[in-house]
Amino acid sequence: MMRLQQSPVSKQRGAALIIVLFIVALAAVIAAEMATNLMIQVQRAQNIQTHQQAKWYSYGAEELVKKILIDSKNKDPDKVHLGQPWALEETPFPVDHGTLSGKVTDLQACLNLNAMRAPKAQNATRNDTNPAHKAFLELLNNIEDLPSDESEESLADSVFDWLDADSSTHRSGAEEDEYMSLRTPYLTANNYFASVSELRVIRGFNPLVMEKILPYVCVIPGSEELKINVNTILPEQALLLSALIEGLSESDAQGIISSRPEKGYDKVEDFLTEATNQGAQNINQVTDLFTVNSDYFKLRAKAMFDDRLFTMTSIIQIKQGQASILARKFGGVQ
Repeated sequence: MMRLQQSPVSKQRGAALIIVLFIVALAAVIAAEMATNLMIQVQRAQNIQTHQQAKWYSYGAEELVKKILIDSKNKDPDKVHLGQPWALEETPFPVDHGTLSGKVTDLQACLNLNAMRAPKAQNATRNDTNPAHKAFLELLNNIEDLPSDESEESLADSVFDWLDADSSTHRSGAEEDEYMSLRTPYLTANNYFASVSELRVIRGFNPLVMEKILPYVCVIPGSEELKINVNTILPEQALLLSALIEGLSESDAQGIISSRPEKGYDKVEDFLTEATNQGAQNINQVTDLFTVNSDYFKLRAKAMFDDRLFTMTSIIQIKQGQASILARKFGGVQ
């Protein structure tokens, strides 16, 4: 039986057809990949643009709040209270393609943790601490069912050790030798807190402890000042007031805050008189810890642009009619 043999020309044509089909398939794959990359780049550029626009909206909220704070201080330079425009409830404000809102809180209506770094009294012994450390320890003692494996004294001393300039362990605290022995070692800051979130790296401060203490504590960057504004502290922060004043129970502190005049106390002495009437003891020892004025505020701005949320936290200082931004943080919850 005879077999038909393909000519060399036919073989070449078949090979050429396969090569052409391969090239077409390869070109199609490359084109699809290029189209996908182009779509990703376009979406990425759009996301960056959306993010930047929301960020500028937040900056706009910051400028507006600075103006409101300065105006409030100019109209009433002797006191800051919750009846002023800056203290209004958070309300969304419509902007192009989204909304903008912000909440301002007084950073002198909470315990400034950096105040624990302030120098001790001249006649203090090595184991003595400053008023902020004592108040923080008392606050921890007053919080019920604090979910930590460490004692309240150990927690307070560990914060003190984190802030102080030396590497000597204070009483039941923790210094860098303990942290350096961990699986992931690190050093103590021996400097100011920049954010309350830094408490998480200190021994004993787990998320549950943080949740318990956050309503009462805050951080003023670079400041050792502890001055609680009795006109802006809230009823739910009454535990802090009772921690600062000997003999004042939480319920008594709530009563003082609730009965506060609508525009706040005109002077600290009026508040101290009310506290004394409620059973406060040794009030003269803590007079310097209270004020009716404030210089530090926190803005929590939220910008929604094209269904994307952008948050920014700004720490603002008002001094001599000028507003300064001490710190900014993008994202997060604090």
